[in-house]
Amino acid sequence: MAANILLVEDDLLNRDLICKVLRKEGHRIVEACDGAIALEILQVLPFDLVITDFMMPKLNGIEFVEHLHSLQPRIPIIFITGFLSVLSGKTILDDVAEVLAKPFELDVLRSTVHRLLDSTQYLAL
Repeated sequence: MAANILLVEDDLLNRDLICKVLRKEGHRIVEACDGAIALEILQVLPFDLVITDFMMPKLNGIEFVEHLHSLQPRIPIIFITGFLSVLSGKTILDDVAEVLAKPFELDVLRSTVHRLLDSTQYLAL
């Protein structure tokens, strides 16, 4: 299932790699280099999934997600971070988002994206 995914990542190399991997899977990716730009994009385009970094300029990942939830409360979110362990991220985010600690395996990213998209599709039925 091809999905519209918003990728919010300030590191260009990480952003390019994630885009390449997910586009190869058939997904349409829109890129933003920080949370403020991502919020502008969300005002005009719909998305099925958001992947966001935790530490970013202007708005960090938590601030971005707070705004995101006011726009699309049920959208699935994947946090990618080098600053939180998966365990502490899960404690802080408690069912708000999946957390992938950097560096993560690309297969883990792919499977997380597919699992979240599959569960979202099931909820929409």
